[in-house]
Amino acid sequence: MMYLQAFTNKLRSKLYSSLLYRFGFGNRISRSIWEDQFSGKHWDYLFSKPESQHYHAIVSLYEQFGKKGKILDVGCGQGVLYQYLNEKFGKDLDYLGIDISEAAIKKATALFPTGNFKQLDFDKQELFEKFDIIIFNETLYYFTKPLDTIESCSAYNLNANGSIIISMCDLPGHKVIWKGLKERYTFLSFQEVQNEQLQKWYVALLDVLKVAACWLMAFEPVESLMYI
Repeated sequence: MMYLQAFTNKLRSKLYSSLLYRFGFGNRISRSIWEDQFSGKHWDYLFSKPESQHYHAIVSLYEQFGKKGKILDVGCGQGVLYQYLNEKFGKDLDYLGIDISEAAIKKATALFPTGNFKQLDFDKQELFEKFDIIIFNETLYYFTKPLDTIESCSAYNLNANGSIIISMCDLPGHKVIWKGLKERYTFLSFQEVQNEQLQKWYVALLDVLKVAACWLMAFEPVESLMYI
């Protein structure tokens, strides 16, 4: 079964990298792969200093616009973002982190006992709660249809006057997602973050309740994107 899932993931990844990303699709990976990775040390590097810049950017946006509201961290992994938020806001933090991987949630809970973490596949399962800030930190591009995910969670999980924070590393497929988001929604903030190794991330705050004047339901292939 594991071999079949590995083959399916490899095939899906090839389709994504060669074609599907051009039309705004994400690169969904099966839960078994995530469980295997989080059972080991595959993602431990996210705690390292070179990764810190985009985490600080997210924390800064929450501090500026979040008004100490309730946070949903979609794809929280081992709780890296929670660590940064907790260091800044401590007991004032109202936070829920969700992840497809039970192994990730167990690690997050062990590392950060004060955090609130829950196993949930947000691409397929419903969450019956509302939040003031929803954060997709390097996770939106793993959803089957990223823009549909934003539209759905905005409708069912975001409080009135709430906002969404998105961080994505600089890759061609992610530019297509940014283009679609720009066409649909109002950006309150958009910034480029770069570390000493010249890795780039783009971090944005979206007011999804203020829909852009014209937005497209379908995507056309794009080769480049002029960032806001």
